[in-house]
Amino acid sequence: MVKIEIEIPDALWRRMQAKADVDWTEVARRAFDARLEGDRMRAEMHDCPSYGIGYNWARDRAEFRDLVAMVKASDYAAAAAIVRQSKGFRQRDEFGDALHPSDEMWESFVDGAAALYNDLANPR
Repeated sequence: MVKIEIEIPDALWRRMQAKADVDWTEVARRAFDARLEGDRMRAEMHDCPSYGIGYNWARDRAEFRDLVAMVKASDYAAAAAIVRQSKGFRQRDEFGDALHPSDEMWESFVDGAAALYNDLANPR
């Protein structure tokens, strides 16, 4: 096992001290693990064909205002609803014969479209 040190704001430290019965090492371990698992899942999504399809849709057919609304959506379901209502979206064109794309397909599609938005907003 490796021991590390982290810096946190004084106000947070005071609030943590008020909860003496909490195993903060375990809380931190779980938070680090959850973050790494989320990164792993996002990397897998990027390998999903829906990611590229979403990126291409955003690049070729989406209206910028729809991309902005999609990126600002509160969650994936809301973002997918914005995409479905977009003038430049046809489910059959994007998902082919998948009559009911899975949640994972939609999440990957939205991630791909958001990546294009981010590329436009933050050119290298």
